[in-house]
Amino acid sequence: MKGPHFTLEPGHFLRHHWQREPLLLRQAIPDFRSPLSPETLAGLAMEAGVESRIIGHSEGVWALQHGPFTEEAFLRSDQWTLLVQAVDRLLPEVAALRHCVDFIPSWRFDDIMVSWAVDGGGVGPHFDRYDVFLLQGEGQRLWRLGGRCDEDTARLEHDDLQLLQHFETVQEFLLNPGDVLYVPPGVAHWGIAQGPCMTFSLGFRAPPLTTLMARMADTVIEQLKPELLLEDRDSLQTVGRPGEITEQQRQNARDALINAITHVDDGRWLGELVTELPVDDDPLIPVVAGAGSSAERILAPWIRLAWTEYETHVTVFVAGHSLDIGKGALPVVIALCAGHAVTLDAVQHGEDVDDLIEFLSGFEALIHPELIHPEETP
Repeated sequence: MKGPHFTLEPGHFLRHHWQREPLLLRQAIPDFRSPLSPETLAGLAMEAGVESRIIGHSEGVWALQHGPFTEEAFLRSDQWTLLVQAVDRLLPEVAALRHCVDFIPSWRFDDIMVSWAVDGGGVGPHFDRYDVFLLQGEGQRLWRLGGRCDEDTARLEHDDLQLLQHFETVQEFLLNPGDVLYVPPGVAHWGIAQGPCMTFSLGFRAPPLTTLMARMADTVIEQLKPELLLEDRDSLQTVGRPGEITEQQRQNARDALINAITHVDDGRWLGELVTELPVDDDPLIPVVAGAGSSAERILAPWIRLAWTEYETHVTVFVAGHSLDIGKGALPVVIALCAGHAVTLDAVQHGEDVDDLIEFLSGFEALIHPELIHPEETP
């Protein structure tokens, strides 16, 4: 299901705002109507396979509860917010919103969290470690933006929530349906519902450098021959003091590692890493893969797909795995990444595309675009 696009100029946004400065987009989706109701969201929060939370606030005390919930859990007198994670993996009509900002690499996309709050509800003052586009779905929410934060920023003493101890408002925006507020990583923000409201949070993740380093190192180590040793080269030309490691010797060791990486690392590990699904990820799968009466298929919302083009072939990455295939499959790969449907009967005439479809089918990555209603996975 193809979705709308935010009304912004991509080049200007990337140069001046992406991971730099917040940006308010009035009517980023004109006449926007929420693709799901509060009742549907509450129903998802009652399912065992869905990650959900309720954050309540009363008389200065914050409380967090994890789902699944019962109907009685929503009968509350405090100021509360229901948050449901990865709704785009459950409902194609929500998954369509992933393409609102399709000029950002799709492998950077994490998920769409949907929140519904009563008047005054919110999750409190905090900051995130990822980029987020806050799309107002129903009602109004007042967003207060603060300063830059880091790991040393003071938090409230709370076992479950990472709330800021001090918050000073720098900017303030009242969002209506269709409005979007972009917040870069590290910028403090605090959303407060002005009456009942629903917000869609489009999150873009970035893997930690420690994870990147570990994965690359593991890949390089697997390919290096154990008999290769560090050579002194020009770092040892004069007699030194007993036991000393000189700067030249340290640099020589660094250069040796960099040269090894350059010669044996093909970068495949990055594509495999960013398309991996969480180990404990067990979402409610809305359909059985490949179901439906027609030959049309789209990429399943819970699947991550990426690719790299080389001179002679394309490497396709899906669900943490990779395959080298001919370039004839590239238009189909791009179409799937863009959220378009492909017709299997029409494309299965080429060997490259046949290889691609077989590869993706092995991960149940293709589904029928018209199947919507979630059912619990056995």
